[in-house]
Amino acid sequence: MSCPLCESLSATRYSEDKFRQYLLCGNCTLVYVPRDSILPFREEADRYEAHQNDDGEPDYVAYLTRIVDGIRPRLPKPKFLFSKPLRGLDFGCGKTTLLEKLFSAHDVEVDSYELYFHPNESVWNRKYDFIVLSEVIEHLSDPRGVMLRLSKVLKGSGKFFIKTKPYPADPAVFDQWFYKRDMTHVQFFNHESLSQLAKLLKMAGPHKLGDDIFEFY
Repeated sequence: MSCPLCESLSATRYSEDKFRQYLLCGNCTLVYVPRDSILPFREEADRYEAHQNDDGEPDYVAYLTRIVDGIRPRLPKPKFLFSKPLRGLDFGCGKTTLLEKLFSAHDVEVDSYELYFHPNESVWNRKYDFIVLSEVIEHLSDPRGVMLRLSKVLKGSGKFFIKTKPYPADPAVFDQWFYKRDMTHVQFFNHESLSQLAKLLKMAGPHKLGDDIFEFY
């Protein structure tokens, strides 16, 4: 089985629990779940439907506000005084479009895309100054293919902002790690695998902004 990020065939067992096995790529060090062990489409959608994230939840608003505040200082600067507003894409936005609304308060236009709840296919025909994946990349069944596709709708000077939790280096700690207990999380990154992603996208990075947000430019 090839690595879903770098396509290497070099993998060893990293961890295993009663639900699934976790493999470590010998090339890019991505830890991933074998693709024959991931949830089917309908079951995955049901789990996302059960998430309690909504626009009126104060903790959720505060969580996304921290993301916006972390990203805004790193956004591309308009070239001219009367340039059009920056346009971003919130890829994998979930059930709400709250991040879009929070950015709009700062005169930044953001489109929202979510496969299950907001499948706005027009995003693939646009160009973006930045793309945000907030706790999304660990869910993708085909991270390589999706990221390459997203790179085609990113402007030449554009940036990716990816929020994900790096996995523990100690397999014993990984065994107890809460983040892997979510059955919709199917791969886990560290600095090396995020660097491999940067090479794939022909970009610099990852530059850590804090709060597990990584910038690629």
